[in-house]
Order: sequence, then structure tokens, then C-alpha cells
Amino acid sequence: MKQLLTLVFTLILFSVSAQNFPDALLGKWENEDATVRFDFFKTGSMYNAKIIWLANPLAENGQQKLDKNNPDKTLRNRPIVGLTILTGLQFSVNNNMWIGGKIYSPEKGEAVACKIKLTNKNALSLIASKGIFSVTKKWKRYDK
Repeated sequence: MKQLLTLVFTLILFSVSAQNFPDALLGKWENEDATVRFDFFKTGSMYNAKIIWLANPLAENGQQKLDKNNPDKTLRNRPIVGLTILTGLQFSVNNNMWIGGKIYSPEKGEAVACKIKLTNKNALSLIASKGIFSVTKKWKRYDK
């Protein structure tokens, strides 16, 4: 009986831990050169991120930077700060990572596939892919 109770308790702890782990991505993060900060948030079962701070928020004209390279001309007047650039990530228990997302680059005006893996609770690897090419970026948690 004692072994059965230990097994049930262990399974319950594992189940609670597995359910909470996907939300470990939530919060504020900073890119590797500390020029952009992001806030990850959850909508339904999807994880998304928006830009909340830029080291250089102003364009050459002294105005806030806008999404001027967006292929949709009606969206080119959106400010970069506040722009949701990462969408549609879902946590995959099998891969222990967030997959199926898109990351939008305001500089290029395009979105590409992405996935994220936590390397520890304060560091992540973001893999952005277009066709057979991919690039990995390292972000760190921003707690200030």
C-alpha cells in the first residue's frame, strides 16, 4: 500500500509539473545584444510575444520607429514598440519546446517559422527557419 501511495503521489507531482512547465516561457526577455525586450503572453493555448522596449526607439526623423517595411501598406504606420512579433507557439510535451510559431521581422517585413527551447529558466534558444536555412538566437530573461 505504501508503494502504491508513493507511486500515485509521484504521478500527481509529475502531472502538475508538466502542466505548469509550458508557462515557464511567460514574462519579459531580452535579445542577445540587449537592444530589444519582449513580453511573452498566452492567448488560449498559444504563446506570443510583443516588443515592449527598444534601445533606439526613434527613427532618423526623431519620431518613433514604425513598421515601415510591412508588406501590407495599411500596417506601415504601426509603432514597433507594442508590436506582437511572435505568434502561434504551442508547447510540445514530446519535444519539450514551443513549436509551430511565426516570428515577424520589422526590419525585413517578413515572418518566418520559429520554435523555442529553454536552455534553463533564464535563457532560451529561438530557432527561426526559412526553407532549409535557420538561425538560432539566444535570449535571456529580463527581470528588472
